[in-house]
Amino acid sequence: MGSMGHQARLSLGAAGTAVGSFTEAYEFISESVRKSLTIVDTGGIRGTRSHAAERTRDGTYSVAGTLRFHATPAMLDLVLPRILGANESTDTFALAEALPEFALLIDRVAKRFLYDGCQVNRATFRATAGGPLELDIDILGKSEAVSATAFPSITAPTDPPYVWQDCVCTVNGSARVVTEFELVIDNALNARFSNSQTATDIHSTDRIVTANITVPYTSAEVDLYGVNTGGAAAATFVFTNGNYSTTFSIAKLQIPDNSPVVESKGEILLQLQGTAKKSSTTNELVITHDSTP
Repeated sequence: MGSMGHQARLSLGAAGTAVGSFTEAYEFISESVRKSLTIVDTGGIRGTRSHAAERTRDGTYSVAGTLRFHATPAMLDLVLPRILGANESTDTFALAEALPEFALLIDRVAKRFLYDGCQVNRATFRATAGGPLELDIDILGKSEAVSATAFPSITAPTDPPYVWQDCVCTVNGSARVVTEFELVIDNALNARFSNSQTATDIHSTDRIVTANITVPYTSAEVDLYGVNTGGAAAATFVFTNGNYSTTFSIAKLQIPDNSPVVESKGEILLQLQGTAKKSSTTNELVITHDSTP
């Protein structure tokens, strides 16, 4: 029988963690992290259109891809510091200028794949009416190692996922009816290759936080059209399930005009594509998260 995806497993750990020493287990939806190798070919003029194998060398390789999860309180405790940069401080997860490196271990059944020197390039939280809160984590890494060592004996947490009806959305001072939600934290990573086959450094070149929401266009939402630079206000997205809670707090959400249009006989919707901005000493995004049952 072939290697089946339902048998795969995934773990994250501190940079440099050996295959048998990982302790964080995750349930995941899919992953696309892979090594991509280049082959250097001289390609010169040699009296023929054929290319000789002897005139090639292995070049550099990159490590990149996406991990997709259903967001649960326990896993958010582990991944938020890697997304934002700062360690937890009494349920508060703040932005930091530097991002931590980590290791990623994927059991692809036939062999284990260890990716080291990883950082979070982009994190995307999304949800739609009736569905769970999903989290995509795009990573850049430095190296890949393939191992026959057994995956460690660890079990993924069984805490419940957040669903969209858990969320209360407050934008421009009022609670909103929202059918679709997407929050993106883009760290704008750039991998530098020097005299090495693998990336020698991964740099954060910027940070752009965006929040995209879809609301019905009614008299209760007309104030959200025209929330540009001068009218920008705070926004919060609060997920609560029993004692579990996660709050995304945006200092100023600037929403450029994007007129509602009539696309059908159905409901007219307002598509809001906002960018989070820092206001005075308050960073553009702070996440407060309590994973205690």
